[in-house]
Amino acid sequence: MPHSTRHDRRRFLQGLGALVATGTAGALFPQLELIGQALAAAPAPGDYRALVCIFLYGGNDSYNMLIPHAQAEYDLYLQSRGGVYDATSNPFGLGIARDSLATVADGSGKNWGLHPAFAAAKPLFDSGELAFLANIGSLVEPLRKSELASKPQPPYLFSHNDQQRQWMRGHSTGTHAANGWGGLSGDRIASLNTGLTALPPTISVSGNNLYQSGASVLPYAVASSGPTELARMSSTGSQADATRLAALEELLNASQDQQMRARYAGLGRTSITVNTALRTALDPANGGDIATLFPATPLSAQLRMIARLIKVSQGPSIGHKRQIYFAGLGGFDTHDLQMGPSRHAALLTQVAQALAAFRAGLQEIGMLNRVTTFTMSDFGRTLNSNGNGTDHAWGGVQLVMGGAAANGGSLQGRQVWGDYPLLELDGEQSMGRGRMIPTTSIQQYGATFAHWLGVGDAEMATIFPGLGNFAAPRLGFLG
Repeated sequence: MPHSTRHDRRRFLQGLGALVATGTAGALFPQLELIGQALAAAPAPGDYRALVCIFLYGGNDSYNMLIPHAQAEYDLYLQSRGGVYDATSNPFGLGIARDSLATVADGSGKNWGLHPAFAAAKPLFDSGELAFLANIGSLVEPLRKSELASKPQPPYLFSHNDQQRQWMRGHSTGTHAANGWGGLSGDRIASLNTGLTALPPTISVSGNNLYQSGASVLPYAVASSGPTELARMSSTGSQADATRLAALEELLNASQDQQMRARYAGLGRTSITVNTALRTALDPANGGDIATLFPATPLSAQLRMIARLIKVSQGPSIGHKRQIYFAGLGGFDTHDLQMGPSRHAALLTQVAQALAAFRAGLQEIGMLNRVTTFTMSDFGRTLNSNGNGTDHAWGGVQLVMGGAAANGGSLQGRQVWGDYPLLELDGEQSMGRGRMIPTTSIQQYGATFAHWLGVGDAEMATIFPGLGNFAAPRLGFLG
């Protein structure tokens, strides 16, 4: 390597080190790794639309979130779960008592039970603003139990990292694929955002993630409290402020090789512009706050910030028409103490209350019918106990929240879509221990959201490899 190049790279790294020491580099570079020109997108409706993905990390025990209420189906559930949990008389049981369930009726009149800790979601379901998608998971093609030995299965079943990546990619092929379906969808709708074009359509309040990584966009990461403060860099402030600013300017202006210079200088300056614009727009003095009260929980804080970002994105300083948000909540890997008061029940309470508050916030800003919120999670969990909790399984239940179709929204809510299986340990749809073989694929799930957002049918096979293996490329829960 020529001496000048080594020297330039050394100066670059030294400058970066100065920024890291101030906590500034993380605000400047990771969140804008892929700002650039979006691919041309087909014309779409002029109204605003946003997707909000909530990833439940660890594998949600979703068959304890939505429980069959009909007596015969409930009895199967209870038998598989080892009976009703009782800390004294049945500490190995995972079942929820039928008389404690929050009962809801779907559009056909069939009753279902929500975990009592999830009761805050009942009004959403009853109003048609919430739907459940049953037995979704990673699939290469439709698969029955009798075909397990003859048909391909997704790689690395039951592995957290691998199944998270497959959910975020939207398919189970190409285990090293670097793009997620949210990011690839963002590539195709970014050109509709003609205001602050430097802000990508993919915004995360839960850090960088594969889901929002496209070919031309990466997530712009903000904290649940808002964009990172950059005001400590100033030529008119303290000596420390001036030092930080000088380090940044040296970093951006250093004569590295042309590729490094263009990449980092462009990203750095663009991120400062976007950061300033967002901080200004979100300032309560400029109308960037909302009045809706949210619980003091991590997920609620994330969704509150998303509601504020959606609000200000309608203003002239941002002017976006399509956005894809990402939030996340961990703790769902309940191998032990699952039935304890601070474990699964507490997580379900946090999710349900956050959704209810987010719904109210969207109503406040007039965006209830223009935002669709949904969950993803690694996998379901075994129906029977490992002695203190549950283990990794396969298919599970996800939820979708949005404006009810009956009230001008897009969601066909108050329904349980897909095929909710009989909850047997070794039945026709389970592999043993109640590991359910999915009957709906993550490709179909993701393609339904991407289509609603405005991605054309011709793009679906590229974004969701293997989608053509399934008879219904889209599901019917979104109009």
